[in-house]
Amino acid sequence: MCVLWFTILGLPSEARPRRTGVRLYSAYPPYILIRGERALDRVIKVSVGFATGALILLAISLYLSSYYLEQQLRSVEAGNFQDAQREIDLASRLDPFSPAPLVFEAYLELRQGRMQVAVGAFREAIERDPHNSENRVALGDLQRQQLGDPEASAESYREALKYNPYSAAAISRLGDALSNAGDLEGAKAQYKRLRERGKISLKDLYALGRIQVQLEESEEAIRTFEEAREMAVKRLESLDESQRAERETFIESLDLAVADALVVQGSYDEAREVLSQSEAEQARAVLALLNEDPESYRGAVLDDITR
Repeated sequence: MCVLWFTILGLPSEARPRRTGVRLYSAYPPYILIRGERALDRVIKVSVGFATGALILLAISLYLSSYYLEQQLRSVEAGNFQDAQREIDLASRLDPFSPAPLVFEAYLELRQGRMQVAVGAFREAIERDPHNSENRVALGDLQRQQLGDPEASAESYREALKYNPYSAAAISRLGDALSNAGDLEGAKAQYKRLRERGKISLKDLYALGRIQVQLEESEEAIRTFEEAREMAVKRLESLDESQRAERETFIESLDLAVADALVVQGSYDEAREVLSQSEAEQARAVLALLNEDPESYRGAVLDDITR
């Protein structure tokens, strides 16, 4: 065995220890160690060379993959979907473990109206990177908005929240999906979750109020609408002129929302008072309907918020 190792290391025959009872390395330790180190150094240099080359090739491959994904965006903008698909395929071959090319493919299929193919591409992207919550949210958006499947989208958002439980976007979308699916209590729980964390938007706060009206929790709904009003007024000064006009219209519409909550509660006189003092464009017309037939108007409100 010792002779074999010396042959591998390339030592001359005279340097090999003879069977004289002397222990290995006792006669020529410096020479043996030096030659061994040199052999090991050659092996390390070759290994480092291979590793460096592999890293360089990998970097080039990743760069080219990103380049082709950028190029496909230009192709899509130009309406050249065939070239865009070819560039996505090239990017995928150059970076076969990345979900990015599949996500771009999903959006390309969406542009062409092929919804189910887009769903398949998103699912493949999720398989490549299961911990990426954004791809699950994107799949949920497609199911909710394009396919009109709130149950499936709610499941996608729930899966996303397993990997990123603090995603305000996923929680908000889950609330909307549950509301569309008819699970009002579930939707309310998600919006309240956002409110407790201080992450709720004006849109979601208004949606929460509408759900509370639908559940005939009028007092809670009124408090929610008043909270939305305070939030809207507080942020009014930071908006530009066009945004400010839109926000002021929203603030005025909250009077109508509060009046509807009072009507559902059966507090018709209070609703009339709110409407009579409101500057909302529709306030006068709503007040006329309420004065004409309060019970019919109450039924109309309930029908409207359940759509």
